[in-house]
Amino acid sequence: MIKKKITLILVFVSTFIYSTDNYFYKVNLTKVENDRLTVSLIPPNILENESIFSFAAMVPGTYEVYDFGKYISNFKVKGKNNTTITITKLNVNEYKISPANQIEEILYEVDDTFDYCNIPDFRKKIVFEPAGSSFEEGKNFSINTHCLFGYFKNYLNKKFILEFEKPLGFYPITGLTELKIGNTKDTISVFDYHDLVDSPIMYAKPDTATVIVGNAKVLVGSYSPNKLITANFIKNTLEELLLVQRDYLGGTLPVDKYAFIFYFADKIPLSGSSGALEHSYSSFYVLPETDSSYLKQTLRDVSAHEFFHIVTPLNIHAKQIGEFDFNNPQMSEHLWLYEGMTEYAAHHAQCKGGLITVDRFIEEMMNKYENSIEQYNDTMSFTWMSKNVLKDKIHKQYNNVYEKGAVIGMCLDIMLRDLSDGKYGTQNLMKDLSKKYGKHKSFNDEDLFNDIEKLTYPPIGDFLRTYVSGNKPLPLKDILNRIGILFDSKIKTKEYTFGNPEISYNPNTKRLLIASVKEVDEFGKKLKFKKGDELSKLNGKELTIENIQSVFSEFYKNIKEGDWVSFEIYRPKKNKSYKIKTLKAKAFKVDVVRSNQIKINETMNSKQKQTLRAWVGNN
Repeated sequence: MIKKKITLILVFVSTFIYSTDNYFYKVNLTKVENDRLTVSLIPPNILENESIFSFAAMVPGTYEVYDFGKYISNFKVKGKNNTTITITKLNVNEYKISPANQIEEILYEVDDTFDYCNIPDFRKKIVFEPAGSSFEEGKNFSINTHCLFGYFKNYLNKKFILEFEKPLGFYPITGLTELKIGNTKDTISVFDYHDLVDSPIMYAKPDTATVIVGNAKVLVGSYSPNKLITANFIKNTLEELLLVQRDYLGGTLPVDKYAFIFYFADKIPLSGSSGALEHSYSSFYVLPETDSSYLKQTLRDVSAHEFFHIVTPLNIHAKQIGEFDFNNPQMSEHLWLYEGMTEYAAHHAQCKGGLITVDRFIEEMMNKYENSIEQYNDTMSFTWMSKNVLKDKIHKQYNNVYEKGAVIGMCLDIMLRDLSDGKYGTQNLMKDLSKKYGKHKSFNDEDLFNDIEKLTYPPIGDFLRTYVSGNKPLPLKDILNRIGILFDSKIKTKEYTFGNPEISYNPNTKRLLIASVKEVDEFGKKLKFKKGDELSKLNGKELTIENIQSVFSEFYKNIKEGDWVSFEIYRPKKNKSYKIKTLKAKAFKVDVVRSNQIKINETMNSKQKQTLRAWVGNN
């Protein structure tokens, strides 16, 4: 049954041409020593007497220089007919080899990146797991190919043939199609080094599922060490989303095959993070192995984002990406397009497809806006940040691409709908840009805004130059007014509260915890909260981390001036026991300052209604 599911997505190739002008790599997955694999390479014909063999310093999508060469050890070169080969290590990633035209075989060992290892500077920069590799003997091999395989400079465009000797019952989960599958040995072929780096491979005893989305076959592969999350669960969670994304892209996808590769970690990753890395025909995820019911929306949000990368940068990208320099990477100015527009589309598609409500979608966008102005430099030019994102001081601003970058996408979409009487939005724009450029045609950074303006309207070009390339804060009040939403950056109100203490959680007692009382309001002072108090009940109703939202919603719904409000709390004592107390006060409204508040304009005109309908409706 599982084999049949795999064969739906894999195209078997009966023969491979072992030309001497290809890279021919061998990896034995049945032999792992100290979390290391041994790799051998028979190189293509090298014409020069002296050549440089390189491992990637950085790969597309990471926006971080990891120097993957530091995971390589015992680098050796055998010469033809016992020729002596001289190896000079130039830096952490590069080896000068001479005479290069006499190389018979290159051998080296590779450490995985998921576990601690004794290599220089390992702790200085931990590889984000979706960009790394894991070697778990007899269990799982999650391989980002840039971790294992190097290349000769000036020879990136040669074919790469990979031979994997594997444990019995293991299969490769990958978006690649040129494969020859055997019982104990597989051969995988890719067109060149760019395609190789773009193609993660996970080896394990297969847990897979497939789904047809428009014109594409989509493979889902899962490795869950404790079998808490299955590929079938992921498929069922994502299937409706994928159909919505198909419709969002106009009914067809720009790929024929795609693979979702999921690795679920049963311990906290070294990087302390979880997430995914996009590729043209696949995406690789490292997520916590937890109860599947908690993962549903996370799976949808993360997968929606990565899947939409089949549009950009696959079909819309600058020369810096199309001609990526793996050892001296140059950044494009347009992270707002690659990551921001992708993040926006991931949520917008779910709204238009009915998977989330309009209110939930707008709330998500407003949260992103608030995060962008509170946590990042809101006056920093987004294009300048993108161009300089590899610099340590600027890299701190990178995650704003998922916050302000998405809000930029929202602003563009609303403006386009407004200017076109609802007929044209960012969905149309991305499709037109894909037609203009495409997978094999890169744009010049400096031309993009002009090209977008020619496809749309002069105000769109002005917006991009003023608020994306420029340093002015986004004109959110004007943008939201176009869809009949009133925006205030700050308003003062009188509201009922429960005191405004900072709430945390004590996993040992499983109770909500007062982490700080620095920001308590007048009502909180009346209740006399203390730091360390643990909340047990509100007006007699038990409080838990699971029901806190519903209990407080009911509280705010029914509270009236002068009503008694009581909290049963556990107050810690010096001997590590608790004293149970009841804190009481009569309800009254307190002064509250709210930031970035929105509400529907009750008197919106027909133009605003039209633009709003076009923005979130099904069209």
